[in-house]
Amino acid sequence: MIGLLLGAGHLNRVPSLPAPPGVIRRTELIMLQGERVPVDLFLPAPARKAPVVIVAHGFTRHRRVMSGWGHRIAENGMIAAVPGLPAFANHARNARAVAELVRHLHRPGGLGPGHEPTGRTGLVGHSAGGFATLLAAAGSDNVHCWIGLDPVDFMDMGLEAVKSLSVPALVLLAEPGAWNRSGNAQQWIGRGAADLMALRIRGSTHCDPENPTSRMAELACGRTDAARRESYERYALAMLRSHLLHDAASGSILSRAAEDPGVLILGRDRRAKVE
Repeated sequence: MIGLLLGAGHLNRVPSLPAPPGVIRRTELIMLQGERVPVDLFLPAPARKAPVVIVAHGFTRHRRVMSGWGHRIAENGMIAAVPGLPAFANHARNARAVAELVRHLHRPGGLGPGHEPTGRTGLVGHSAGGFATLLAAAGSDNVHCWIGLDPVDFMDMGLEAVKSLSVPALVLLAEPGAWNRSGNAQQWIGRGAADLMALRIRGSTHCDPENPTSRMAELACGRTDAARRESYERYALAMLRSHLLHDAASGSILSRAAEDPGVLILGRDRRAKVE
């Protein structure tokens, strides 16, 4: 039994990614939902005023599996915060934690010396983290875009949240399978009040959005692929740069998605004014 546990632990280990040049990484303990939780901050160097992006991990996962996203977001001139979500399966509590983290990072000194938020905020989440960040975005007046990385709905609460979402949204979906509950986030397409674009990354597994992932996750979900992961990154970063940095070139990446053989456009609603 001990051998099995050790073997499972080894398979579920996630490699530590070194911070790339121009990115400062530090970990802080921040009080969220009544407990101190670790939050990895990824800051562009040198210090500057920048938008803030919260990145949430999936069910049973860890903030380490989203560290690659922190690096990429900071490399693109934005500040990333990757928390260890406080609740195991209480998604509403995790949503409240995300909202608290947004407020914490925007208060004076919330980012530490040197760095300062512009006031613009994006929320990104994978799987159940996509669900929790959607709930947070729908209940917030200081979030400017939301991105779901193969998000999963629970008890149609995500569907109700999408109906009240008032900010531009991007849903990047894997192929339907057990771990995304047969792709049940597809029911959100065409049902929201906001500008929502939905793309399927062709051939993608549920773990492709993790960066890095573990061998255990691949055994459960299927092997990940660097090209498919790059597709998730390309469109998510284009969404963030378009709405948080007002980068017109990034907006054109989204508008030309139909030309990309690696993705399938599942829907695009334009009902809300895009800032």
